[in-house]
Amino acid sequence: MKRSFIFVFFIFSTVLLSYSVSFKSSVTTSGGPVTMLELVEASQTDVPKEVLEKIIVAYVPVNSKLSLNKRYLVNLIKKRVGNVEAQIDDMPIVIEAKPQESAVQSATGEVLTVDNITGIVLSELSKRYPEGTQFRLKNQVGQIIDHDNYSVFVQVLNKSSPFVRITLKKGNRTVGYVSLMYEAILVRKVAVASRKIERGEVIGVTDVVYSEENVLALNKVPIFEEDLPLLADKVFIKGEILDMRYTKDVPIVIKGQVVKAYSIVGGVTVSVLAQALEHGYAGNVISVKNLDNGSIIKGTVQQDGTVMVLEVK
Repeated sequence: MKRSFIFVFFIFSTVLLSYSVSFKSSVTTSGGPVTMLELVEASQTDVPKEVLEKIIVAYVPVNSKLSLNKRYLVNLIKKRVGNVEAQIDDMPIVIEAKPQESAVQSATGEVLTVDNITGIVLSELSKRYPEGTQFRLKNQVGQIIDHDNYSVFVQVLNKSSPFVRITLKKGNRTVGYVSLMYEAILVRKVAVASRKIERGEVIGVTDVVYSEENVLALNKVPIFEEDLPLLADKVFIKGEILDMRYTKDVPIVIKGQVVKAYSIVGGVTVSVLAQALEHGYAGNVISVKNLDNGSIIKGTVQQDGTVMVLEVK
């Protein structure tokens, strides 16, 4: 009876730890870093919002497009929360970055003052940014003059530099403007190369240090601690902020690794120890060196890290 209880509890716990996610087919955003939260269907996803906000998946300059593979996105979420169920097809998500604009009209009798203008403007900006974003006023043109209602226009060309224009009105007549330019700041600890990292090397936690940076101002996709390990797809110099666009998932088999190579002959499985001569993902054909006799053979990498030999020598 006790064993049955433990088994049922294990299944129940596994179900609780499984998340589901559904992606949009296309997304329109402003220029700059794109978070996972922007790509998922909120009503069909139970991954916590604060987790999705922290996953930066791409950098898309304003007036440009990018397509992302859904399997790649699911793997990014899995690194944070574990088991994730998702409908993955061959249709990529198309992300288009272009200026985002919106306006809010106040009711008659509502007025701005020196005391409340900052709170009202920051409230509007915060609706468009991840939690924790701070806003620093860089420039203001115009002053508050006598009015009895107003409208707030927000324009985000690039996520790091939102613009706000307030139109002051008296009845239906425009009497003045206040223009404000802000710097949006979202500080995160991002991975920086602690040494020169060659292309094809595995990047682990000992190969990086962390630097606090405004990720909204970076023109790259930063790497966080939970993203590692990764495989470098370019040379990173010491002190360089790592860019996920130039990395890959770590292969199942790493060059130099000792693996079990096997073949099936007449219904009998024969295996030897071999050294991988190149990296390999599941399904890749790679060369390995038989450690018994030194011969070079080719085989297909399996999901469990073994190599099935294509031709027996």
